[in-house]
Amino acid sequence: METKINYHSFIAELKTVFDPVLSAMRSQDASAWRGQAWLGPCKQLKGVMRSAGTLGKIGWGSLPVIGPAMLVAGGWLAALPVWLIVLLTVAVLVVAYWIMVIRYTGQMATIGHAHFHIGAFKAKRPLEYKLWAPFLHKHNASFEGLLHFVNSLFYATDEADVRSILEYTRGHMDAVQTEKEEYRTARDYLQSEVEKHERVIGYLVDVIKSVNKSLYRLANDCMNFYELDFVCAFTIYKVEGDYIRKFHDRGTTGASPEIIALTEANAEKYAAVYVAMLPEEEDGFSYNSPFPGRTVASYRMKMFEETWIWNFHFDDSNDKALKLTLSNDVIEIREVYRLVHAFSLVLQKREMQSKAGRGIVIRIGGE
Repeated sequence: METKINYHSFIAELKTVFDPVLSAMRSQDASAWRGQAWLGPCKQLKGVMRSAGTLGKIGWGSLPVIGPAMLVAGGWLAALPVWLIVLLTVAVLVVAYWIMVIRYTGQMATIGHAHFHIGAFKAKRPLEYKLWAPFLHKHNASFEGLLHFVNSLFYATDEADVRSILEYTRGHMDAVQTEKEEYRTARDYLQSEVEKHERVIGYLVDVIKSVNKSLYRLANDCMNFYELDFVCAFTIYKVEGDYIRKFHDRGTTGASPEIIALTEANAEKYAAVYVAMLPEEEDGFSYNSPFPGRTVASYRMKMFEETWIWNFHFDDSNDKALKLTLSNDVIEIREVYRLVHAFSLVLQKREMQSKAGRGIVIRIGGE
């Protein structure tokens, strides 16, 4: 019971102190305070003028120190040009009014002051405003409403109050359950992303191992095209006039045609024909499904005085091939294509040197 009384009286005190402040904050336009800051001191000038009238009745000239000082100042001013006197008077008035504006702005930025304005408070005291901002966004919330709610909790006397408490509790539980489901969904998504990245990293490790082996075999002069299946099975076609001709086939069923004419009808059927017919300025990449569950991804490569089409052949269940040839989620697939392109250039150069003699110098360059 002591706890109930303490909280009840505490909230009642907060209601008296903070509700008027919150009401004033919420009712004011935060962007319309500068004009009020400049015009506000004008309202205070009446009091200043009354004070000046009272002071004017004092016989300043009869005072022992101030009187002679006024005579000296008056003589000095009389010797000045009229325009300079006017300029000094205006400057003094402007500085005096500026000081009044600064003072008035400070009053506007002070919580509880009669001249308080939320715009000045936000501009002049941003750190304190951040503490109050959450209260300003809850337009229907107040300490008076909280006190009423606490009263209904502590002093529920009829069926309506009990029903209200139960409804609030049920709504709160529903909100917590919804938030819990959102967190679970976010957790499951992040977990799936981590697992996906781990799988792709494993695929890249396998590719690096295969590349290292191929480099050693290249250094030992025993590397060939048939070991470049570090992604999946493949075929390589060469563009020869109005058709493409297959000259390498690794790991496929061998059903790919040996020669395919470069026609519009074949371009709709074969991705290799489609990329071979693309303009040179366009990216030479495409893919198609020759039959359900099977994918062929084709990549055009500019070789030494020739154009080749590299085709990746894989089942749709081959996640490694899908991630490394069609998906940019983790690694840019262009880098995989550049890898096979580089090996193809090296092997083509070796074949050309073997046919033409070791004296020929051929430059290797990738797209």
